[in-house]
Amino acid sequence: MHPGWRNDKMLEACQKKGIHVTAYSPLGSQANGRDLIHDSTVEKIAKKLNKSPGQVLVRWAIQRGTSVIPKSTNPDRIKENMHVFNWVIPDQDFNVLSNISDQERVLHGEDLFVNKNDGPYRSVADIWDHED
Repeated sequence: MHPGWRNDKMLEACQKKGIHVTAYSPLGSQANGRDLIHDSTVEKIAKKLNKSPGQVLVRWAIQRGTSVIPKSTNPDRIKENMHVFNWVIPDQDFNVLSNISDQERVLHGEDLFVNKNDGPYRSVADIWDHED
């Protein structure tokens, strides 16, 4: 869950039922083709706020009401990721991030949950309420 895959319907449904959501892969994923660290919109806002793109993405998720667990093995990035609590993304910039139009699910779950021959899920659409 990140500005490139907000999954608004799922977040709204969880919030209505009092279910807290943790953002998985909040920085996007180079391996799966959606690297938000280098997204021009994210970079522009980061520069304006004098923050790193990673900090902007983590802060966006926090302001949205989700928990965030960014993966890193780099000690400097881990420290950087901790410095997201004493500032906010201004509403105008938050709205820009929240309206990135190119929405793409990165992890579909097919490898984990779909068994076309036997099992409750025969397709990705079965998992995601018939939404690709």
